Amino acid sequence: MADSIKDKETTVEERRFARKPVTNKIVSSGMKGLLSNLTPEQQAILAELKGSSSSTKKSGTYTTVNESSTMPTDTAIAEGVNKLFRQYYGRDARPDELAPYLAEAKSLYVDPKTGKTKSYVTETWKDGNQISVKTLTAQKEDPFQIIENSIKKNIAEGKVAVNKQNVPEGVSGKYFQNIKNIAARNGINLSDAAAADYANKINAEQLDENTVYNTIRESAASAFPQFADKIKSGIDLKTLADPYIQSMSNILEVPDTAIDLFDPTVRSALSYTNKDGTVGTKSLYDFETQLKNDPRWAYTKNARQALDNVGLQVLRNFGLAS
Repeated sequence: MADSIKDKETTVEERRFARKPVTNKIVSSGMKGLLSNLTPEQQAILAELKGSSSSTKKSGTYTTVNESSTMPTDTAIAEGVNKLFRQYYGRDARPDELAPYLAEAKSLYVDPKTGKTKSYVTETWKDGNQISVKTLTAQKEDPFQIIENSIKKNIAEGKVAVNKQNVPEGVSGKYFQNIKNIAARNGINLSDAAAADYANKINAEQLDENTVYNTIRESAASAFPQFADKIKSGIDLKTLADPYIQSMSNILEVPDTAIDLFDPTVRSALSYTNKDGTVGTKSLYDFETQLKNDPRWAYTKNARQALDNVGLQVLRNFGLAS
């Protein structure tokens, strides 16, 4: 009877153990003696739990790094270089441009101590899914970051092709156009060389775009101190001068698009010296009066109509016309 009760208790204890999760931590702690005492059924359960644990995907974002004796293929390196060229130059690298970067990248995968190929493969995972893979150099550096720094240095030094209109290629060209436009809209005659230098340094991330624009505005504020606060706040001088431009367009009968801030008539009205010696702006009335004394006004329809009206009035005064 006692033996029966003992066998029953053992069976219950074995079942309890079989239901209790067995973790890899227990197995890896060196408890081999416990494994040898398990029944085949218990060992099968343990093996199943171990396999389930190893296949579980790790949650969160993490990065693994593994040493390797391989390097990226020439095709992979070339694609990485072309990606950078498209970013900064708006095109793929020419063969003569690609060759030195390819050689440089491959040399970085050689261990200087052993002379053998060496790299580090970094894999970034998120919730069990691989989201990026990078093959770092023998010194655990990103070769494309090194190449990118070299490209930006060349751009900052002005090693950028320009077209017949002196506009630089790629992203620099976009900044060049913006810089020239904002300078013109604020009465600043900025040379193509200066605009290109600004543009290249913005593209190379050596200058902030807004810093350049603000520098141009400060120059305009110095040239037109009466508008300094407005110009610095972001209002273009071209906008402030629009009433004068429209008056000139109407009176001289020329398109307003043909009148800019470098027209001496407009510019003198915006930088007018008052009788007390202060700098201000000429009143619109005085400006329009000045325009009607301009030799160009005599060739307009307005002038001919005005002269016809004057002549008719003279004839009426002498009773020669009704």
